[in-house]
Amino acid sequence: MGSLIVPAPAPRVLVIDDTPSIHQDFHRLLSGSQDSESLAELRASLFGAHPLRPRGYRFEVDSAYQGEEGLQRVRTALDEGRPYAVAFVDVRMPPGMDGVETTERLWREDPDLQVVLCSAYTDYSWEELVQRLGISQRLLILHKPFDSIEMRQMAHALAEKWELLRRDRGQLAELEQANARLRRETEERMRLELQLAQAQKLEALGRLAAGLAHEVNNPLSFIMANLNHVQRELKALTVVQPEGIVEELEETCRDALHGCERIQRLVQDVRGFSRGKSLPAGPVVLDAVLKDALAMANLAQVPGLRVEWESGAVPPIFADEHGLGQVFLNLFINALHAVANGPAEPRIRVATGLHADGRVRVEIQDNGPGITPDNLRRIFEPFFTTKPPGVGTGLGLFICHGIITGFGGELSVESPPGQGATFRVLLPAPPAAPATARSSAVA
Repeated sequence: MGSLIVPAPAPRVLVIDDTPSIHQDFHRLLSGSQDSESLAELRASLFGAHPLRPRGYRFEVDSAYQGEEGLQRVRTALDEGRPYAVAFVDVRMPPGMDGVETTERLWREDPDLQVVLCSAYTDYSWEELVQRLGISQRLLILHKPFDSIEMRQMAHALAEKWELLRRDRGQLAELEQANARLRRETEERMRLELQLAQAQKLEALGRLAAGLAHEVNNPLSFIMANLNHVQRELKALTVVQPEGIVEELEETCRDALHGCERIQRLVQDVRGFSRGKSLPAGPVVLDAVLKDALAMANLAQVPGLRVEWESGAVPPIFADEHGLGQVFLNLFINALHAVANGPAEPRIRVATGLHADGRVRVEIQDNGPGITPDNLRRIFEPFFTTKPPGVGTGLGLFICHGIITGFGGELSVESPPGQGATFRVLLPAPPAAPATARSSAVA
């Protein structure tokens, strides 16, 4: 059995005219009522002619006898979601507003409405109509007394144009929505590809740095051992036979050892990063780790510093507490350096909450001078630093990035010009407990 085909609703036509007989003509010619069809069949049975049946559209015809009444019908039709396709409007409708003013107001309510102005007089010249209504494809002129075929042709043509206009608009809206979805998907894909490329670059640099650290560590150990031996011998020699040259050599040896110790710290940091991705993980209470890191950051070094805390409800996260504390401590220290010699009212904002995708979000924001776009692109690269020589190693953020990505998270930074910097950490929330375990506990 075939599927039931539901016919499309008949296009709606509104007749606005102060003459009742005009409305009867429009109903007879456009509505295709059952009485008209029965009369045609009766005529055919009596005279042997084929019954004349309306072809094309069957219109739903409504009547209004003044412009204000017609305007109200259009408003009601729009509110009901059943707008009119075509309006036949008489030009002269005393004592109310005429057809031209009625058309102007109809189009303010429904710009898609197709209008046929009907008149037996030349009340308006073409130039006057254009001045009032503009040159519009929504408008046709029909002179009275009108021919029934001409009137039907206008009704059919305008109704079809109205339906095509609405259909095209719907398809255009669908295309715009599809284009917006495609644009969002493309932007998200580009973001993920950029993030993947950055992660691959950092991973490659990390392997290189770890390899170099391993190669440097062995000869560095020999150098430091020999320098320590020389330093001990120089001290012994100074006790036996104090000389200026011996003291100078001892001081030189101390400086050399200090430089070697700095290299050793770099090696330890890089080797720590290479082990960061295998850190043990477990449930961690985020606020406690943040507060501990904040307490270790020596906030007193920045006089007048105000710390703003926005703590949202977040679940425990699956990570290593020590590694996470190292990340937050590094971010707090960087924020302190940013506001140390910058704003008159230094401020650090700490915020926790849930991201739109369900991950746990931590933001550490300062109101310092911010980061330039060139530096922002390299901020997570190893050995890159904007601090003066001897102050930073350039490995802090690089190691932080490795630790966070090792937990399956994401570390990013935003810095609008002159508006400080915001470091954002996104961490996966722990998986929900299985439903079966909850059911067995209840049982």
